[in-house]
Amino acid sequence: MKAKAQSSEVSFELHTLGWKAFQNLSVTIMGDIWGQVVQGFFDSHDGGRDGAFNGNWESKTGEAFSGSFTAQCKFTAKENKCLSLSDLSDEITKAKRLADKGLSDNYILFTNMRLTGSADEKIIQEVFEEIPNIKNFAIYGVERISQIIQESPRLRMLVPRIYGLGDLSQILDQRAYEQASEIISSLGEDLSKFIITDAYRKSAKALVDHGFVLLLGEPMCGKSTIAASLAMGAIDEWGCSTIKITSADDFVTHFNPNEKQLFWVDDAFGATQFDWGSAARWNQVLPHLNAAIHKGTKVIFTSRDYIYKAAKRCLKESAIPVINESQVVIHVENLTKDEREQILYNHIKLGRQDQKFKEDIKSYLPNVAAHERFSPEIARRLGNPFFTKNLSISSHGINNFVSNPLELLCEIIETMDDGCKSALALVFMRGGNLPSPLNMTADEENAVSRLGGSRGEAVKGLENLHEGLLVNSLDRGSYSWKFKHPTVRDAFSKIVASSQDLMDIYLTGAPIDKLFAEITCGSVEVMGASISVAQNQFDIIIDRIKSVDTNKWFNKQAVCRFLSYRCDKDFLSKFIHELPEFIGVLTVHSYVYLNAQVDLVVKLNEFGLLPEAVRTKASSAIQRLAIDIPESGFMKEGISDLLTDEEKTETQELIKTELLPSLSMKIEQHESGFDKDDDPEAHFEELKDTLNDYRELFAEDESSCNMIDQALTKIEAVVGDLQDNTYSPTSDSSLAGGEKGSQLGGSRSIFDDIDC
Repeated sequence: MKAKAQSSEVSFELHTLGWKAFQNLSVTIMGDIWGQVVQGFFDSHDGGRDGAFNGNWESKTGEAFSGSFTAQCKFTAKENKCLSLSDLSDEITKAKRLADKGLSDNYILFTNMRLTGSADEKIIQEVFEEIPNIKNFAIYGVERISQIIQESPRLRMLVPRIYGLGDLSQILDQRAYEQASEIISSLGEDLSKFIITDAYRKSAKALVDHGFVLLLGEPMCGKSTIAASLAMGAIDEWGCSTIKITSADDFVTHFNPNEKQLFWVDDAFGATQFDWGSAARWNQVLPHLNAAIHKGTKVIFTSRDYIYKAAKRCLKESAIPVINESQVVIHVENLTKDEREQILYNHIKLGRQDQKFKEDIKSYLPNVAAHERFSPEIARRLGNPFFTKNLSISSHGINNFVSNPLELLCEIIETMDDGCKSALALVFMRGGNLPSPLNMTADEENAVSRLGGSRGEAVKGLENLHEGLLVNSLDRGSYSWKFKHPTVRDAFSKIVASSQDLMDIYLTGAPIDKLFAEITCGSVEVMGASISVAQNQFDIIIDRIKSVDTNKWFNKQAVCRFLSYRCDKDFLSKFIHELPEFIGVLTVHSYVYLNAQVDLVVKLNEFGLLPEAVRTKASSAIQRLAIDIPESGFMKEGISDLLTDEEKTETQELIKTELLPSLSMKIEQHESGFDKDDDPEAHFEELKDTLNDYRELFAEDESSCNMIDQALTKIEAVVGDLQDNTYSPTSDSSLAGGEKGSQLGGSRSIFDDIDC
């Protein structure tokens, strides 16, 4: 091999690594490039070799080399320093000694210095090539090393950590960590008022014991504040890098098995109502999430209780068993008297109310804390003068404030000036995430105008509502306006639903994916959906759907979910009349119970709107899936109605004659698709569920049951062979805290000094 210098224009900040980290990086590059087990040496006894191996190597260009390979590193902490011959005096001495011993047939020099043409030529031709017994020599400078890092995803996962920022492949994740810190900081006022409750203790214990906690509760019960407090505790206690994510795809993007991470997912399955698409995507990712938890990753989910009940119908909870063991349901009514009073005290004492308000409301506070509708969010609003401008400090006024929080919030919004209403409308139309600074679309300009506002007034409205109904916080490196609490969105939805003029603005201007998540068409009840589109507005929605590119699989799934779960018979009938070709191209694929196109076929069949040709096509596909995958979708409620009795009988016969005798081969095929990062139990869960369904189907057929039992036994054996040592998080109860301390007795009210 001719001696050569490696260079490129790509550059990383390698001078910040430190010499030891650079040495480790260089050894790792050797292993990655040559595919050899590279031997590294201790710092002070390396004999002049930072890394070495013996054997054969064939380069990507086809060149073959053999013998002893030695790597030497030359590091500088100076940025942009150029390598000169004088920098290598020690290395030249070492190279000669190693060559004499036959340890450097192939000598590779790694440096984070820059290479110039003249220096390369002098170093290579006049020095190292002249050393006897060195057959091949190469220099990898900062440019070439940086290029290697950029080109090799595998290598990036192995690059040493840099000042605690994670490996170089995690530069973008570091921004996510910073974003999480900003989000947590934006809750600073609420966190400063937070108190340790029994719900928090249970949540912390679940996180310590299982690495996972699912916080469930009604709106305004304090789920997000508990999650934020747990995240802060994880940063402090375990050194976790905390990432607040919004979707399963975010988890896939940011998960790094080489990092201590905590993922915080607020409203995991929908903010104010169940989001089928979000739950379906989590279904696909849950096995990977479970594997990550077993390896030490911490995860916090929050969800409104009614949304999680809807999500449970399609979630594969078996893919993440801790989801059942680590649920903490926050019942505000179960807060103790002391907890309620301390929460209320903190929000009033540390809030923004003036002295007079505190003096006037002081005597009513014990009753507020004892009220059956009390919640942490009620306490927060009482501590903020934005919400109490029109509050009558009387038994009736305060009781109404606590009893009817949504109605009062609607009243507050309805009495706002045009600028504030415009600001809320803009955030609402952007699905609760309005980029800042404001840049309005033509439809949004029109909406603001019809509300009586202007761009300037909307900007003022955003500022006026900051820390009241809205919050301006970092989102993926950019600021955006969001609702301070989901109940603000609830209230604005209620107002929009009651105004035909606002409804028209919303339906015309809102992004289509937000419409799919917010509205129903006709007489359909969806928990949490407060916007019902009347028949005289069906054309608006159909025209919006026509603009969707359904050639893209994800878009088609979204349209089908919307039509299946949020539209009544009258809308579907009109839709089919307007777009008859849409129904003809619906396809059936596995797994049918997660396929939105199958859901639409089922719904159309239920309403008597399904063409026979489409039904026959779907039925045939479902039959084949029952044998080829296999899956028992044809037995599920609704889907089974797509098959005639004759087709069901034919399907059962095909299962008995084609599938059951070949189950051993099916299991082997399933095993061949196993990913070592998956959980073996989760990997075989679908197949086991299907076989158990088939066993129930053929309960009277002894021969069929025996074949299924043998297959289930084989699956257990295969799972046992694949099962890795499971990770068991070290129990550290310091975050969870001890038992609640005893309370001091006495009759003095906690609110005695609230006005001092």
